[in-house]
Amino acid sequence: MKRSELISVAMGVRYRRRELDLLQRAIASILGQSHANLELLICENDSVQEARELLEWYAARDSRIRLINGTGTSLLSEKLNRCIGAANGAWIARQDDDDASDPLRLERQLAFLQEHPKYAFVGCNVRIEQEGGILGVRQLPPAPVVKDFLFVQPFVHPTLLFRRDCLDAVSSYSQAKSRYGCEDYDLLLRLYQAGYQGANLQDPCFTYHIPPPHVSNRPFSMRCNEVVTRWQRFKALGLLPRALPYVVKPAVVGLIPTGPLSRLKAAYRATAFHKENRHE
Repeated sequence: MKRSELISVAMGVRYRRRELDLLQRAIASILGQSHANLELLICENDSVQEARELLEWYAARDSRIRLINGTGTSLLSEKLNRCIGAANGAWIARQDDDDASDPLRLERQLAFLQEHPKYAFVGCNVRIEQEGGILGVRQLPPAPVVKDFLFVQPFVHPTLLFRRDCLDAVSSYSQAKSRYGCEDYDLLLRLYQAGYQGANLQDPCFTYHIPPPHVSNRPFSMRCNEVVTRWQRFKALGLLPRALPYVVKPAVVGLIPTGPLSRLKAAYRATAFHKENRHE
């Protein structure tokens, strides 16, 4: 097995649903990649018993799966850092436990990074899935620059494939409590601060699962963490004071009542998402 082509896929799991279909789909989508030279590192803690049993079942049947001890981890960043620390590959990919990668995702992303050495990591456009249906395709900038981070993150975290050495250069994910809920935003801005750049494949190679409209997965404490992270990272990048409105944006959004906020999100998705057949 060539380490230069081995992709280590990091998955942090805290799976609390009784229905296991999303977790099963996520794992199967990695094991079914056309680029078979991979290892799937799963760090799990505080999942339902059925989920733990499913992970053990998969690990017993496919030697590419390695279960990493997640005892004591409460943050996603802690789980991902344990996976990265145990990884054997020169490439680190992400995958969440409720999303799905298309079969060619890793093959295409690896080829892109091998052909474009100036980029340290690459993501892709995504299909947005909610309650079993596809809302549309989120189009991301092909080569984001720092200003693209101001309003909203220009990458979808679980779609990313990194060069291992760039993660090592910035000490991977911060495990500070103030980064909880925005560990990816912090990591990517630190990479840009260090001189690295990322890109997005323009075809959707990934199905990204979001919660139902009435369910929020971002408590106000997470929004406050994002305010702190934006302040510190934007300051380090020399974006203040002109970027101050974008610093406080997460907190302002968090103060909007649920009903109006849901309608605003729906209106945004109606304009920002595109039907997939436009890309065929």
